[in-house]
Amino acid sequence: MKDPSSPRRKAVLIVEDDPHSQLYFTKLLAGMYDTAVAESAADAWDLLHERTFDMVLMDISLKGDEDGLSLTRRLRTEEAFLKLPIVAVTAYAFPDDRTRAIDAGCTDYLPKPVSSSDLHRKIAELTLK
Repeated sequence: MKDPSSPRRKAVLIVEDDPHSQLYFTKLLAGMYDTAVAESAADAWDLLHERTFDMVLMDISLKGDEDGLSLTRRLRTEEAFLKLPIVAVTAYAFPDDRTRAIDAGCTDYLPKPVSSSDLHRKIAELTLK
């Protein structure tokens, strides 16, 4: 049974359509953070309106009707998500990706492959503010 006086673990939403990347991020965060995975922008939208998350890892090149940057722009129009840390992640690390991600409303950007130390450092940095 969990001690009610113990601090709540941070919750991270992983928005990622690639099963291998989903597993990679889930394993990296296991034991330290509560995680949920959304495979699409629509799934992420629903989860973000159902639960509270401390941070979002957002794949910017999601398959389907909406990509991660479009979803980020839409989230930033709602008061509840204005301060939510959203970190863009992508395997397509073009020089202007960071600028596009920040312009869309992402808090920061990490190119794939993301190392365990970089990911944990970024989560700690953005969720302790």
